[in-house]
Amino acid sequence: MIHRPGKVIALFVLSLATLPAGAFAAAQSSCRLPARIEAAPCAKREASRGEAGDFDYYILSLSWSPAFCNSAAGRRHGTQCRDNRFGWVVHGLWPQYEKARGVTPPWPQYCASVAPLPAPLLRRHLCTLPDAQLMQCQWAKHGSCSGFSDPADYFAAIEALRSRFVLPEPSGSAADLSRAVAAANPGLRRSHVRVVRKDGRIAELRICLSRNLQQTVNCG
Repeated sequence: MIHRPGKVIALFVLSLATLPAGAFAAAQSSCRLPARIEAAPCAKREASRGEAGDFDYYILSLSWSPAFCNSAAGRRHGTQCRDNRFGWVVHGLWPQYEKARGVTPPWPQYCASVAPLPAPLLRRHLCTLPDAQLMQCQWAKHGSCSGFSDPADYFAAIEALRSRFVLPEPSGSAADLSRAVAAANPGLRRSHVRVVRKDGRIAELRICLSRNLQQTVNCG
């Protein structure tokens, strides 16, 4: 059954209205944006599979920006690593299959062709997903399968989710981070979180969410 994203977004708009006044403005004021923002169509390199809205749960994937900025690729990235100093940034919001359904990796992708994202939309969310080309490719690969028909709704949901969670800085082991994240967010269990390490460092945090994005759930 395909969920109707309009209802989901309405709930998120309401949740955003309860945040402290100026919370987003403060975040935006500390983020330097380039004068020109645009993204080319995503060059699809993988096979299409699945149908929009046909999935079991979501992963909100977050990257620890300092780890990326210490890499060779990060040192070439102006917006994220030269012009700004971020902590956790969003990598994407990914529909997932609970069981593999005969495909590996176990998720739908590139469910439909998508148009290039407009510059105002990229600018609005670039402090949360600090790479315009990443945004374009996340919408093409994952957003097209999510059931959100409008990229503005997809990225608004991402923005609301990022504001919902308290995310401590990584220290110690992956287990230490999962415990800290669970402790900082009432109702979130360690089984709802996955920590990804790369080159011996904590690089990514994944939070698993229900299809309506309202509850955290066990990661498949």
